[in-house]
Formats: sequence, C-alpha cells, structure tokens
Amino acid sequence: MIRALTCIGFFAALWCSTASGQNRVAVKSGHTFQDGIYLSLEDFQSDKPQFSMSTVELSAVVNENKHTVEVDWIRLKKGDTLRMDSIWGLCWRGKPYIRVSSDSTKRKLAIFTAFQTVGNICLFSYETEEERMVEIKAYFPDTGIPFRKGKIKNVDTVVRERMLRLETGEIAPLTQENLAIWVKDYPGAQQAVEELSPEKALKTMPRIIVAYNEQNPFFLK
Repeated sequence: MIRALTCIGFFAALWCSTASGQNRVAVKSGHTFQDGIYLSLEDFQSDKPQFSMSTVELSAVVNENKHTVEVDWIRLKKGDTLRMDSIWGLCWRGKPYIRVSSDSTKRKLAIFTAFQTVGNICLFSYETEEERMVEIKAYFPDTGIPFRKGKIKNVDTVVRERMLRLETGEIAPLTQENLAIWVKDYPGAQQAVEELSPEKALKTMPRIIVAYNEQNPFFLK
C-alpha cells in the first residue's frame, strides 16, 4: 500500500505542476522532428538535420514490428555516399531513429532503431545476438543412460533496453538503479523508482520517464 501511494503521489505531483520555458520549444512525448539525416547529437538537439530526405537516396528496409530501419547505403543526390559511422540518426515521417553501433547489434547492415519515448530522457531498444555454451548429452537408446556429453555454441536473440540523456548524449541500460540516478533531481521520482517491485518495474519505468520528461523538458538548442 505504501508503494502504491508513493507512485500515485509522484504522478499527481508531476501532472499538477506547471511547465516553464514558454518561449522555447520543449521536446516531449509526441514531438515531431524534421525528416532528414542527422550527423551528430548536436544536430538532433537543435532539430536541424544536415540533409533533408529530399536530398538523399537510400537503400533501406523498414521493419514496422521491430521499429527499425536497416540501411545498406545512403548517398547524396548531388554528392558522395555517406559513411554509416558518420551518421548519428535519421528521422522518417516525423519519427526519430538512432543508429546503433554494429558492435552492439552484431549485424552487417546499419541498424537505426526508433525512440519509444523522446524528451529529457529518451528510450530505445535493439536486438542483438548473444552467444552461450550449452551442454548436450548422447544417450544409449535402450537404457536412456548418457554415455557422452559436450558443449556447443548456441546463439540467442536478446533485446537491450537503453536510455539516452538528450542533454549530454549519455547512454545507459534501462534499470531501476540507473533510472533512480537519472531522475534524482525531481522530488519523489527517485523513491518511486526504487520502490517498484521487480515484476512491475519494466512496465512502470517508461511511464515514470514520460512524466519526468513532461515536467523536466529538454528545450531545442
């Protein structure tokens, strides 16, 4: 009951307080970014892509289910092909995507994954492959007794949840410990995160981030 009251009180305090910075553009949930290619975090912070989509050509596959864009190449209509590692992110139809390093995804094509939440703290996720050794056994068919065992390499697909601090570009795994540190500057937020039960944490933490972003907005530079 104490935990529930803490969370309810936190959300009530967030939604009742007033926003500041009326003369600046705040990046909150639902903000529509300009379509184009962003070469740096600074481009994204100012919502000013270096290249608009009308000036480039690209070979890409959009996966709506995974919220990703897999890119083979991007080139300027009047220029050279852009290096994938020179691109910070892109925006397509108002939805921003961040490029995930190939070391993280273990994929040959460049993977751009959509932000699930934008604001002071942005959320995104991506799939990667994780190798682990699995023990297998061979059995005598008539007795069922194992006579040989060994280990083989097994590859699993796992999802990584990440947070991006838009002001600094810092990226960290989405965990209760990390989020509690990132929201400690807002009254009650840190306590609300720390008191979440493990079974409710993954579902509730994104809601806390959205509420935090509403009252602690990032303003375009």
